[in-house]
Amino acid sequence: MSAASCVPQRRVVWIVDDSALDAERARRALQNHYEVQVFPDGTAVLEALGSHRAPDVLVLDWMMPGVSGIEVCRFVRSNSSHARMGILLLTARQQTEQVVEGLSAGANDYLSKPYATSELEARVDAIVRSITLLDRAEKAEATVRQLLANVPDALLVLGEGQRITYANAEAQKALGRWSPARLLGQSICELLPELSTELFAAAMGAPAFALPDITIDGEVYAPTVRVFPVDLGGGSTILALRNVTARRLAEVRRLDLYSIIAHDLRSPLSAMLMRSELILMGKHGSLPREAVVDLHKMQGSMRMLVGMINDFLDLASLEGGHFKLVKEELDLVSLVDTVADVLRPLLVSGELSFEVRPAPRPTVLADRKRLGQVIGNVLSNAIKFTPRGGKITVTLEETETYVEAGVEDTGSGIPPSEIPKLFQRYARANTCMAGTGLGLMIVREVVEAHGGVVGVDSVLGRGSRFWFRLPKTGGLGQQGALVAPAA
Repeated sequence: MSAASCVPQRRVVWIVDDSALDAERARRALQNHYEVQVFPDGTAVLEALGSHRAPDVLVLDWMMPGVSGIEVCRFVRSNSSHARMGILLLTARQQTEQVVEGLSAGANDYLSKPYATSELEARVDAIVRSITLLDRAEKAEATVRQLLANVPDALLVLGEGQRITYANAEAQKALGRWSPARLLGQSICELLPELSTELFAAAMGAPAFALPDITIDGEVYAPTVRVFPVDLGGGSTILALRNVTARRLAEVRRLDLYSIIAHDLRSPLSAMLMRSELILMGKHGSLPREAVVDLHKMQGSMRMLVGMINDFLDLASLEGGHFKLVKEELDLVSLVDTVADVLRPLLVSGELSFEVRPAPRPTVLADRKRLGQVIGNVLSNAIKFTPRGGKITVTLEETETYVEAGVEDTGSGIPPSEIPKLFQRYARANTCMAGTGLGLMIVREVVEAHGGVVGVDSVLGRGSRFWFRLPKTGGLGQQGALVAPAA
């Protein structure tokens, strides 16, 4: 690239004035910053416009013999190819109706004669700045449209009533059963009944809201909705449809493989548990006390392995987005009591005191089985790491927007440096906690699928409090999909 080509081209200004003195004065004022050409009358500039590249700015004297400046202005504005040209009208007329006439004819600005050359420069500069900003805006819009046209995902812009105002090439391809002309103006909820107005309402206020998978002509798509507070040229909602057919098929195959492996692992473990139980029951005669203790320890290890396998399968399914959340109105106090009853033998054997401090019967819209799994995992964790004679307290609090459940123990606490690792995928906190840590990952996946958040507060030597918050009202109605965070 030559050095000359790197220098930006100067803007072109044409001055049209029948007064040679005034025209020369204007030329001298502008020539240092612009390429300037002077024309003696309206006829001459109209001929030049027909045979030359149009200027960026036209400085027009209103009163000229023959074709006046206002007539040149009207002609320029009647030609769409000159729509970008800036026009500065020079006039001795200063009455309001005359100024309105000039601006209505298409002038961008006007300057009263006689004028100071510094004011002429400033007004031309202002028009050029406006043109430059418009150029940049149009280039940016063209770049965005080019990007949208080449995005690998199907993108739709939705306006009022979720009607389509824009569809990129991938969207037209995905919705190929409808012609591009028919797509515009159609309600996406009518074209794709799996997408309801309730789902879009749930996306309000969320930076990016993942919806359940939908099927279009045998292909599986993962929709994501983003709602903007302002109108984006015909719509304020963007719907992205990512084709995940191959991914979902791979996930099904992966889960099938995991299920086979889990079955093959659980079968011998179950057989070993059964045989050890028969031995403990005296199948081969009485056993020394030491042998009985060892067998009980072996049974505990085998049950832990079965639990780890189940946790692994659960997490794999959650991340694959295949579980459905069947939501119902749940009384959290009753759910906590139910889960605690199942774990009560562990509380008793550990000599742990247990207390529930509820808000006045807090309720949430959630999946009973999955939320019970969350409470069970957190409670089991607290039981596991609370020393004999300790205390576990469940607190249920309610605000205007969410319900919070917390499980507090009197264990040894967790080092601050390890807390960020507790809920991370495939990252293990370096603590004395036994197990794989999959339980806490499952807790996070399930809570986030309900639109909630999880966290932990801990002080070394004083214990920990694991908590999760769920919105008081559900956005997906009675049934929703548990979707992986990234489609």
